[in-house]
Amino acid sequence: MSIFIKICGITNVEDANLSVEYGADAIGLNQYKQSPRYINEKALSKIKESLDSNVLIVPVFVNPNEDEVFKFLSVFPDCFLQFHGNESPEFCKKFERPFIKSMTIDNSISTYDYQKEYASAKYFLLDSGTEDLHGGTGEKFDWKRIPQDRNNLIIAGGLNTNNILSLLDYFIPFGVDVCSGVESKKGVKDPVKLKKFIDLIRNYER
Repeated sequence: MSIFIKICGITNVEDANLSVEYGADAIGLNQYKQSPRYINEKALSKIKESLDSNVLIVPVFVNPNEDEVFKFLSVFPDCFLQFHGNESPEFCKKFERPFIKSMTIDNSISTYDYQKEYASAKYFLLDSGTEDLHGGTGEKFDWKRIPQDRNNLIIAGGLNTNNILSLLDYFIPFGVDVCSGVESKKGVKDPVKLKKFIDLIRNYER
């Protein structure tokens, strides 16, 4: 099985193209205006013009309104949506696009109950976070909380070149999501870290 690799927090054309060149399956474009990795319309247009059509685009929303989602879909109609806030199941599915629902791993809710509530989600992204920070913390969560009988999980939260193989030795998910772990600074990817992260996964699969 080929592991799905999503490079999140892409803010510029160079990082988008490098991610694709190095073998990523998807890039995440942050639409949360309070995030340091938020990407505006002008940057979105530049990325759209430069990208290979085979890469999956995933906009990351945190409690958006309908207009914000539809506006993005007008530019990238074939994208997968990702909801990283407190969006209801009804809201997530109203756009008639496959969606990823993020789940912050803490002790307040069962992962099984959460997946039952959002049964229409295509995938679930397990991440670290707080009430104020919706992911992107660079912090790893306790992998023992991963429900290992599920094949629709994307693991995020503090992944980097130093721990990705440890994760894969413990559990091979459908996919992985990395952001700060391959950055030189917030919003800017480090080409060496980016390539090494993807290469480690692809070589592990062999």
